[in-house]
Amino acid sequence: MRTVSITDDTPTIYCTRTHMLIDTCLPGQDSAEAKLARHATHYGTDLIILPFAEAWQRHETAAKSEPEEISSEQWHYALNVLPPVSWHDGFGESFKISERTTGSITSIYVRLNDRHFTFSDDIRTPHDKCCKRVFHSPAYRTTAQASGIAPLRARDDMER
Repeated sequence: MRTVSITDDTPTIYCTRTHMLIDTCLPGQDSAEAKLARHATHYGTDLIILPFAEAWQRHETAAKSEPEEISSEQWHYALNVLPPVSWHDGFGESFKISERTTGSITSIYVRLNDRHFTFSDDIRTPHDKCCKRVFHSPAYRTTAQASGIAPLRARDDMER
């Protein structure tokens, strides 16, 4: 059995509509253009050929999301459904779901004061950056203003 490695430069067929990697074009296989034509019957004109590293980056970027406010019940359910990863408490509380959505992307949960938020991002995002992202998000600012909730008193480093 022959082992073939995919490198960052391996031509990869990527769908711009679904943000999925469809196929790779390895040495000794059909050309990238031939594979592209074959897959176009199913995916249409939404296919492009990219280096693997760029296709993967686009795929993961598409899986990320902005913070949105959730209920306390939703937050606690997520905390208890699977063992959390990187659970931190202090100024804000955060944890990550142990199962990835794709690659290194997972659901991240943050509590600031008595408000709860979730978003998707890299599982390696540190606790302080998770809290800052929520603090600076439109979801935090807009919901707080609309409901008359007093804004969180930020530490100096949250403003940065």
